[in-house]
Amino acid sequence: MKNLFIALALLFSIQLVAQPKEVTDALKALEKAKKESADAKKATNPATWLKLADAYTSIYDAPIKSLWLGASRLELKVLLKDQRIISTETKKIMDQSFSVDIYEDKELYYAQDGTLASWVVTKPYYEGNPLGEAFTALNKAAEVDTKAAKTKEISEQLVALKSRYQNIAMSAYALGDYKQATDNFALSLQASSHNLVKQVDTVIMYYTGLTANMSKDYNRAVEYFNKAIQNNYDAKGDAYSYLAEAYKGIKDLEKAKETLSAGFTKYPTNQSILVSLINIYLESNDDPNKILNLIKKAQENEPSNASLYYAEGNVWKNLKDIEKAIACYNKSVEIDPKYYFGTFAVGAAYYDRAVEIQTKASEEVDDTKYEALVKQLEQNLESAIKPFEACFETSTDEEVKAVVAEYLKNIYFRFREKNEAYKTGYEKYNKFLEAKKQ
Repeated sequence: MKNLFIALALLFSIQLVAQPKEVTDALKALEKAKKESADAKKATNPATWLKLADAYTSIYDAPIKSLWLGASRLELKVLLKDQRIISTETKKIMDQSFSVDIYEDKELYYAQDGTLASWVVTKPYYEGNPLGEAFTALNKAAEVDTKAAKTKEISEQLVALKSRYQNIAMSAYALGDYKQATDNFALSLQASSHNLVKQVDTVIMYYTGLTANMSKDYNRAVEYFNKAIQNNYDAKGDAYSYLAEAYKGIKDLEKAKETLSAGFTKYPTNQSILVSLINIYLESNDDPNKILNLIKKAQENEPSNASLYYAEGNVWKNLKDIEKAIACYNKSVEIDPKYYFGTFAVGAAYYDRAVEIQTKASEEVDDTKYEALVKQLEQNLESAIKPFEACFETSTDEEVKAVVAEYLKNIYFRFREKNEAYKTGYEKYNKFLEAKKQ
């Protein structure tokens, strides 16, 4: 009996820690407000539903009272001085490191600059959706407020609800939970667009589209980017580019082109629109002259962008004009010596042409012509060595290095008997590739 008493005492003490007085009071207030809203007579009074909405939001606020995103760790330690930090850990999420203070009912995530980036409630005091219930109660309050006596109070609670949803969304975004971010940005818009508030929050529409894109919920992204654009918010053209990405996500390339063309007409110097247009024309094998005109415009706007010359090179390569393609690829490397896509493309262009010549040579029956083709083949293979070597040295992508090493190994193998340098080159890249297999 004594042991049972001790166990119950310990359990009771734990419950007291888990539910401080303010939480207990909030739960009591909620139960009282529920009973009042169930009373037929009291349910006709908007104040009853306002009280219920307030009770629900108080329960939601209980674990995170006094918190705000961007607060310093020192500030929150002072404000939460009566709550014990159980432990502190370092967590890496989406390539970012967070210092996490773990409390009885929540985890606080601090960014590297020491400010609060996110929080996670680990022990909610109410099972269910308190903010959703609060919104329902506010709708009911508006419904029974036939004399508009409580319009100000209802609208103020709706605006406060909007802010809560935005905070949840930003907190989720910081931890890479883009679906939760999208859901709560959308709920924020629901609160702000209520008839008693009528706030058209175009920025949040845009953010809803962004996070939907990031979670690959492309249909939702299309919906919210279109809403933002229709309400004259397009982030200086970027909304068109992101909307096109969403259309591509649902395999509607024509709609993507239409969107980008509209964006380009309005913002001819927006680089993200131009680059997206170039890419979509390349992907859909559209009229190359359209692509080249767009690329030239992009180059005028941003002459130091190496990728634009690389893109032009790809167009010329598709048009079978290898010399112009190589000139463009070389230009991309001239602009940015570390742009290894350019050096890879030069090497690949020479190598691919060598393969084409080899195919012709295998079909040639005239010995003289055959020897001439073999000579051209070897010249192109040797021309590929220098750019491939440069790509191997500058690339930071291990997969790219492996592909380049395979090309160089094959080229050096062909010429390994020619001189010692070629033999050494073959051994170097063969050794590199063998090590990758282990």
